[in-house]
Amino acid sequence: IRVLTINNGVRQEGQQWGAEHAPEIDPFIASNIVVIKDASAIKYGTDALGGVIIVNPPELPTKAGLGGSLNSIMQSNGRSGILSGMLEGGIKNQTGWGWRLQGTAKRSGDFSTPTYVLTNTGIKELNFSSGAGYHSENLGAEVFFSHFQSEIGILKGTSIGSLEDLETAMSRPEPQYTTGFSYTISEPHQEVNHNLLKVKGHALTTNGEWRLQYGFQTDKRKEFDFRIGEDLSKTPAIDLLLNTHTLEAEWAMKDSEKRTGSFGLTGMAQNNSNVYGTKRIPFIPNFNNLSGGVFAISKFVFARWTWDGGIRYDYRFYHVAGYDFKNALYKADLAFHNASATTGASIQLNSEQSLNFSLSSAWRPPSVAELYSLGTHQSAAAIEYGLLLNDTTNEVREISDVNFKNEQAVKWVGTHHFQRKKVQLETTVYANFILNYIYLRPTGVTQNIRGVYPYLRYTQTDALFLGADFSGTWQINQNLKLNPKVSLLRASDQRNHDYLVFIPANRYDVTLRYDEPTRLWLKNFFFESKVKYTSRQNRAPRVISVAELNDAHDQGINVFNDDHTNFDFLAAPNGYWLLNVSTGFSVSAKKVKYDFRLSAENLLNTSYREYTNRFRYYANEVGSNFILSVKCNF
Repeated sequence: IRVLTINNGVRQEGQQWGAEHAPEIDPFIASNIVVIKDASAIKYGTDALGGVIIVNPPELPTKAGLGGSLNSIMQSNGRSGILSGMLEGGIKNQTGWGWRLQGTAKRSGDFSTPTYVLTNTGIKELNFSSGAGYHSENLGAEVFFSHFQSEIGILKGTSIGSLEDLETAMSRPEPQYTTGFSYTISEPHQEVNHNLLKVKGHALTTNGEWRLQYGFQTDKRKEFDFRIGEDLSKTPAIDLLLNTHTLEAEWAMKDSEKRTGSFGLTGMAQNNSNVYGTKRIPFIPNFNNLSGGVFAISKFVFARWTWDGGIRYDYRFYHVAGYDFKNALYKADLAFHNASATTGASIQLNSEQSLNFSLSSAWRPPSVAELYSLGTHQSAAAIEYGLLLNDTTNEVREISDVNFKNEQAVKWVGTHHFQRKKVQLETTVYANFILNYIYLRPTGVTQNIRGVYPYLRYTQTDALFLGADFSGTWQINQNLKLNPKVSLLRASDQRNHDYLVFIPANRYDVTLRYDEPTRLWLKNFFFESKVKYTSRQNRAPRVISVAELNDAHDQGINVFNDDHTNFDFLAAPNGYWLLNVSTGFSVSAKKVKYDFRLSAENLLNTSYREYTNRFRYYANEVGSNFILSVKCNF
C-alpha cells in the first residue's frame, strides 16, 4: 500500500488492498525496473510513502526496420510453461515513427513444497500489449494499450469449516485437502482482468519541455469460494469493477549546468462498484475517489555539492456507499488534504567516495479498504475489519466518532558510495518515523457462513522503522566477480512499546559469478551461484494460538483483559538458507541471436516458511524449481 508502482509511466491502479495482490503487469513488457527509496519519490504523490517501483518498457523504434524476440520458459515446479513474443519496427522513409506488439501466455499447475503438493495453486495467464508513436528531438506523441488476464488458484487447505479444523490446520504436517498434482483450478480461486490505455505527448520549447499524459484503467476482479447451495460455488463471492482516469501535466525547465527544475499537476478520478448478484455483503463498499496534487522540484549543482528539494500538496475526496453486516445502507463523504516536502544533497568527498542524504516529510490518507473492510480476504485466508467498524458490534461508525488521523511520516536516508579499482561498495541507512501508522492487527478467531478464519482489524499506532542496506562488488579477476548484499530492518510500535507483526526479517546473500565473453562458438557464457540466508524474525509479538483462544472462550476468559499488546497465531518461523544456481550462453547465427539459460531455485529443496506470507499458517513455501529458458532475438 505504501509502495507505488508506475507501469509504463502510469500509476498502477487495481484492487490492491493487500500485499498478496500482485500488480497486474506482464513482466515481459519491462526492459528495466527502477526502485526509488529516497526523497525524490515526492513527485509521485501520497501513496509513495514507502517508495516507488518504476517498470519501464524499451523505447519505441524511430527508424525503419523489423525486429523482435520470442521467449519460451519451462519450470519444473508447477510444470509451468510460458511463451512470450514481441515484434516491433519503424516506417520506411518516416524517421521518428515506431510501433510494437507483444503478448504472453502462461500455464502452471499445482506448485509443490519439498514434501507435498500445494493443491489448487495453478495459474492461467494471457496478456498482450501494443504501442505506437512518433518521437523527434523537439516533439513526441505515443499511445499504448495493454490487457492482463489471469486466473489464480488459492490453496485449498486454507478453507476451514470448524474451529477444531483451524486448530489442526496450523499444526498438521500438510494442509487439508492435499491431493496429487493437477492443472485444475477450482474453488477457491480468483479471476482478474486489467486494461490500461495511455496517451502521452511532449514538446520542447526554447525555455523547457511540456509533458502531458492521460491514462485509463479498468480492473475487474472476481473471487470464488466454497459455497453451500446449488451452483453457488460458480457465483463469485466478490465481484468488483474499478475504473480509473489519471491526468498528468508537467513543465520541465531547460537544463543548465547549474540548475534544473519542474512543476506539475496530477489528477485522478476513480469509481469502484460491486457487481450485483454475489448474494454477499461486499468486502469493500462502492466509492468514488477524486484526487489531485501539485508539485515543484528543483536541483542546483555546485562544484562538489548537488542540492535538490521539492514540495507537494495533495487533496483526496471519497464518496462511499455500502452495506453493513445487518445489510443496512450507509453513506459517507470524506476529505483529506496535506502537504509534503523534501530536501536532499550529495557531495563528492574525493575521487573514490561520495555521500548522499535526504530528509522528507510525507503523508498518506487511508484507503477505502482500510476504513471499511468487512469479511473474508480470500488471498490472505483471513477475516478483516476496517478502522471504522466498531470493535464489539462491527457497526459502521462516522469518521468523526473515531480517533483517526492521517499517516504522517518523517524519513531520513543516507547513502555512502565507495569505488576503488576492482571494489565498489554502497551503504544506505535510513530512519522512517510514521505517526498514525495503519496496520492489520491479529485480533481473534471468528466463524461465518464462509468458514472459520483468523480475524484481523485495522488499527493505528506510531511506528519507527530503522534499516540499513549494504551491497558490494569485488572483481576478483577478469572473469570472476563476488557480490554480497545485506538488508537489515528493525521496526517497533513506539506508542505501545511493542513489536509490530508481519515485518520482514533480516536478509543476507552473496553471489559468485563467472563470465566468459567469448569461448569458441559460445558468446556471453556465465555461471552464477547465489547463497541466501533469511534470519528468524526475533522481534515478533507474543503468540496466542487458536487452541488457547478457543480454550479461553470456552472458560469465559478474556485473554486480552490485562494485556493488550500485539500477538500472532503462530511463532515466527525459523531462519533458512537457500541455494540458487544458474548458467547460460548465447549463440549467433546471421541476424538471429539465441540466449539459453538454465537455473535452479532452492536447489537443496529446503523446507521453510516465510514470515511475511500469511499462508505460513497452513503450508511451507515451494521446493526446488528448475527453469529452462530460450530467447530468440531477431
